[in-house]
Formats: sequence, structure tokens, C-alpha cells
Amino acid sequence: MAYSVDNIIPINILITPAGIGYANFSTAFIIARQADLEAGATFGVDTYRDYSTLDEVGKDFSVGSDTYQMATRWFANIPKPLTVSVWMWNDDPTTGDTIIETLNKADNEAWRYWYFLPHDVYSVEATAILLADWADATEHPVPMTLSAAAVVDPQSTTDLASVLRNKGNRRVFVGYVPQSIVDTDPTQQYAMVQLAASFQKFRPLGDRTAITAEYQVLPGVIGARDQITTTGYGALKEKNVAFFTAVELKGQFDNSRVINSKSMSSFGEFIDDVVNLDVLKNYLQVDGYNYITGTPTKRGLTPRGYAGLLATLDQTCKQFYNNGVLGQGEYTDPETGETRLAEYGFVNFGRPEDVFDLTTAQKRDRQFPETSILAILARAGHTAAVTVTVE
Repeated sequence: MAYSVDNIIPINILITPAGIGYANFSTAFIIARQADLEAGATFGVDTYRDYSTLDEVGKDFSVGSDTYQMATRWFANIPKPLTVSVWMWNDDPTTGDTIIETLNKADNEAWRYWYFLPHDVYSVEATAILLADWADATEHPVPMTLSAAAVVDPQSTTDLASVLRNKGNRRVFVGYVPQSIVDTDPTQQYAMVQLAASFQKFRPLGDRTAITAEYQVLPGVIGARDQITTTGYGALKEKNVAFFTAVELKGQFDNSRVINSKSMSSFGEFIDDVVNLDVLKNYLQVDGYNYITGTPTKRGLTPRGYAGLLATLDQTCKQFYNNGVLGQGEYTDPETGETRLAEYGFVNFGRPEDVFDLTTAQKRDRQFPETSILAILARAGHTAAVTVTVE
């Protein structure tokens, strides 16, 4: 036997772990019922299917069903979403599940960002309140489209929009479509589904791809003209309800735009604020996790090891400056009280030498220092006042 070269040049191969990927925020679950199925179609409860076209949905669900109507509005958007998932609810009144139990089952089975429900489910106030808390607890937005006349009544404080506004949940997005428009086209009662689909345009790893829901054009969504009064528009704005309307100037019309695209958030957020922060949080978590675990050896609990984590988080935040979520802005330096400029829309207050300040317990638990980051949202300009001085 020849002398092995391993005795001369031993090689150790260290394979770097792949880590985890980013969540797909362009995904959605439609909650369906057995009654929605087309005649002869079967679909087991507590299971889901993915669909890539409306035709595929139509093979399983009747055209008049809520499931088909939601899918219609989802796939009508430009750009067209690649897929939508449908979860079959066991809604048997005796042996079935509540809607919250169903949502938890779906969330445990597969991750989808958006959740779309039949309008008669969220139109019940007690259920809508539960859904609002579930949405924030699980970080899944639940859009709702309302048509009740009380929503556009400024004196009404007990309509569902007013109740949800007073609760202040961040991930409940409410829109209004007049009942007369829904009577013309029942799919309009899911206009907010199509507004959710418009976020397909946002590509976190792209440049300048962040969007605002305000003024979006939603193909197929009918814009109100004479169906909403000036008083009604004021009530919708006061109640944080989005609406779909024609915009007119001296007899010229822009047929349908999304206006007042607010969340029910107590923090005064717009829908894109909530979505953008959900995406930013996910990317920071993924990149931080992949940095710490992405080595076949270890990340030292040292200034050098922590500096690598800080650099990783900086790179993530810089990407969200590039994609348009974060924007240049001023901030007050917490140490000096001076006003400074955050050139890329964020400030990472962590320093590599913070490792030296760790307690003995923190070192034993192998904890990096707590990192504080200030993020400045770029937001979007929605209105502009112009003063013309004439001499």
C-alpha cells in the first residue's frame, strides 16, 4: 500500500451552514367554506391548496362564492400575483372550529402573510374584534371591506369602522365600498384584497421599489362618483377607512384611486408603514440569525465578533434605504443632544466595545450586547399645498 498523501497534506473541509431565507410577504390565505365548492368538487377541511390562476380556482369553487370573488380581486391586480393559497375551514356548527381556531391551524401549517376572510365573518363586531387582536398577535394583516351606510355617517360611533378605529390595532386595514357598487359587482366587496395585492410591487432587495397604498390604481375596482358625499368622505377619513373613488377637476376624471389608505393603528400609521416595518423586522432577524449561525466555528463574544453583527445589521438597514422604506432625516443625538443627520435613514447606536460592558451573567448566557437602532421611515408625500403670490 502506498503512503497516503493525507499524511502530508491533511485537509479539513468546513461547510458553512445555509441559514434561513426571508419570508415572502406577497403570499396570502383565503379562508373558504365547503359551501363555496363547485358541484362535485372535493376539498378536505383543515387542508390547503395553492392556485396560480383564477381558472384553477374556478375548477374547485363556484363563481358566486366568496372564495372565487376574493381570488378574482387578488388576481386582477397588475402585476398579477403568482399564487394564492386557500384554506378549507371546518365550519360545521356542531363539530367545527371557530374562525380563530381555523386561522391558528392555517398559520401553524404554512406561513402566508395576508389573510382574507368572507365578509359575513368579519362583519360581526365580536368576531372582528377577535380578528383584530389575532392579526396583531400573529403579525398577519386582515383587510376588511365594509359597505354599511353607517360607516359614512359622521355621527355614528357604533359602526364597525368606528369600533375598530377606537381599538387601534395596527394590522387591520378597513376599506369602504358603497352597497350600490357591490350590488353591481359582488367582487367589489373584496376591494381591499386587491389593495393588498398591490404590494406585489415592493421588492425588498430591489432599488426604489417601496410603494404607498395611497393613490394606487386597482384595475377592475369601481371608483365611487356620486355614491359618497363630501360629508361621507370626511367621515371615512375620520374613521381611518380607505375608499376607492374617482378624482375630478372641472369635469375631468381620474376614474379610480385609493384614498386614505390608513391602518386602524393607534400610532397613526398608513398601511404601507405597517407592511414595511413587518418586512424590515423579518430581514433584520434573518440577517442577524444567519450571521450568528453562519459559520462552521463560532462568532466570538468579542468586539470583533460583535462588530460583524453590527455591520450585518447596518447592511440590512442600508438596503431598506436603497429600496425606499427608510429615508434621510435628522435626529437628536442621545449623548450630546445635538441635531445630526442620518444619511441613510438609520442610526445604529451599537459599538464593538459594548462587549466589555456585558455582565458576568450575560457572558455566561452568551448574549451579544443589546443593539439599539433608530429607523427613519421615508414615508410618501400624499398632498401638497401651493401658494401663488401675484403682483
